[in-house]
Amino acid sequence: MNKNYKVITINGIRGVIAIIFIALGLVAGFIISPGWVCMKVWNYFMSDLYALPLMNIYQGIMLWAIVALSLYLLNNKRALIGFNSFQGLSPEQIRDIMKRARESELKVLKNLEIKDIDKSEDNDNIKNKDINFSDEQEKLRR
Repeated sequence: MNKNYKVITINGIRGVIAIIFIALGLVAGFIISPGWVCMKVWNYFMSDLYALPLMNIYQGIMLWAIVALSLYLLNNKRALIGFNSFQGLSPEQIRDIMKRARESELKVLKNLEIKDIDKSEDNDNIKNKDINFSDEQEKLRR
């Protein structure tokens, strides 16, 4: 067995009462008291200044939990949450993006024009064939 472990023994009802007392003290000190402070601060500032509804102790405890967890996550170096500031684009980058957009738009327009020209040539050929066919039919009728 590892010698670094310390064994705490609870003897009798006094030990159980001591453990309960310690647990309640920790809960009151780290959860209920800060929740009560959050409730009082909210009710003083937010309800008077911004006409927001009053908060009860349960909502104060939830607000304290949100604040405590947020601070823990933001200050923890292993946290998955991170904030980066957006530096923006330089004028050269904006010009480059606009140039590429114009070029791609021109390519699309050229492709559409080529397709329209091909379709119009096909339609002209079909009309000419119809006319030629109808001319041949009239010759046959005579």
